[in-house]
This record gives sequence, C-alpha cells and structure tokens, in this order.
Amino acid sequence: MASTETSMLASGTTSAANAAQLNAIFVMKEWILSPLEKTCLRWISRGRTVAEIAAIEGKSVADIESCLESALIALEVKSIKEALQKADLGESD
Repeated sequence: MASTETSMLASGTTSAANAAQLNAIFVMKEWILSPLEKTCLRWISRGRTVAEIAAIEGKSVADIESCLESALIALEVKSIKEALQKADLGESD
C-alpha cells in the first residue's frame, strides 16, 4: 500500500484522506513557533518593549529582535500586529 500511496503522490492524485493528512502536516509546520518566539509575542501583546523582554528573558536586544523577525517569517506576516492576530495574541490576557 505504501508504494501505491507513493505512486499516487508522484502522479499528483491523492485520496481525500491523504490530501487532508498532507494539508494538516503542512499547516502544522507553518505554525510552529519556538518557545522563545511564542514568549516574545506574548510579552509584546502585554505591552512590553523589546528592551524589557530582553531583560526579562536574559537575552540581548538583538536576540529578541531576531526572535521576533523569525516569528514574522514563520507566521508569514509583515508586522508584529499581524503576527499577534495570526497567533491569536492580539489582546492581553
């Protein structure tokens, strides 16, 4: 059966179940943020500055800026506001 699935994928035809599974895998990979990326976004959503987050997390400002840039790329957004909305962190807890 594995060879059948492989040939179906190679030919571009998949069953609905296989297509759903592949889509789920893609979506999971798209949304994966590192723990620090999630934490930085949460701090931002609570009104903290990059400098404050760096002090809280024991990192440099450059590390936090890099982390936020990585989060933007992972979420495929252009701004922190969009990232907060997409990650469902738009409002403070």
